[in-house]
Amino acid sequence: MINNVNTPLALGELLNDIRKEKKISTKTIFATGITRPTYYRFVRGEGEISLTNFLKIIDILGIELTEFEEVIPLIKQGSKILENQLAEALATFDYLEIAKIKTQALDQFVKTDGLGYQYVYWRAGLIHSKFIGDCQEYETLIQQVKTYLNGIDLWTNIELKLFSSITETLNFEEYDYFFKRFLYRRTNHEEVLDPLVLDLLYFGYYETALDSCRKSNVTIATTFILKRTPHRFNYRFRIWRLFLYAAKLTLNGEFERGQKKYTRLQKIIAYVFRDEQKGVFEIKTLHTLWEKVEVIAQMSE
Repeated sequence: MINNVNTPLALGELLNDIRKEKKISTKTIFATGITRPTYYRFVRGEGEISLTNFLKIIDILGIELTEFEEVIPLIKQGSKILENQLAEALATFDYLEIAKIKTQALDQFVKTDGLGYQYVYWRAGLIHSKFIGDCQEYETLIQQVKTYLNGIDLWTNIELKLFSSITETLNFEEYDYFFKRFLYRRTNHEEVLDPLVLDLLYFGYYETALDSCRKSNVTIATTFILKRTPHRFNYRFRIWRLFLYAAKLTLNGEFERGQKKYTRLQKIIAYVFRDEQKGVFEIKTLHTLWEKVEVIAQMSE
């Protein structure tokens, strides 16, 4: 059992020592696609290594993954620090710091091939290019993200957050394609996804359908989202489902029934959200959507 490994330096050195003890040539490691610079930077503690490459190394060394339960988080520690710094810079509108983080993330991604760094680079790049009005870089980064997501078979929380960073740039057809592709491929997968991010993506999916101003798109989105079974403690999404039932009736031409359900929903929100300010915010948010639903329901598509 491998314990008490507290730094990336100790981890890299330890794995290299095990390799030497087992008389395994570095050529065997390099044959898996791990480059010489990446491996030796990791061994010297000068850089991190991606989880994929880490798993390749321990497989070659014949080490069980359970032996590294305490040290796997360290592999992602560096990118997490940058991600937190990005969140702080965004909260204070420090765009010079965002530009700095973008550069640091790209540098670390080139050195380590770590997906976490790539996410931070793309996210920081999108924020910064949008702020300074660099449309060309903004569009280039969006296309890079789309190409990347389109080539991934199974999204993790990183891909989920990455997708959420470009949703406002997608039309309904693009959102529908990526979002459903992601959800279908997640079927029966054990990893728990961030419920807040997932809820926001469902909400964004519906908003994109409404913004398309096409009744068929809104109908598709409404029907699709209603198929989702929310967690019993996810009260916000359960309330939103009531909104969708009212919207479905209205879209089907049952305007009076739809309005009654929506009026009843407003009373439920006022009861559930005892915090008056939060209740008012929820009602205003849904009312903005409801006005769009009513307009689209009158369309003869």
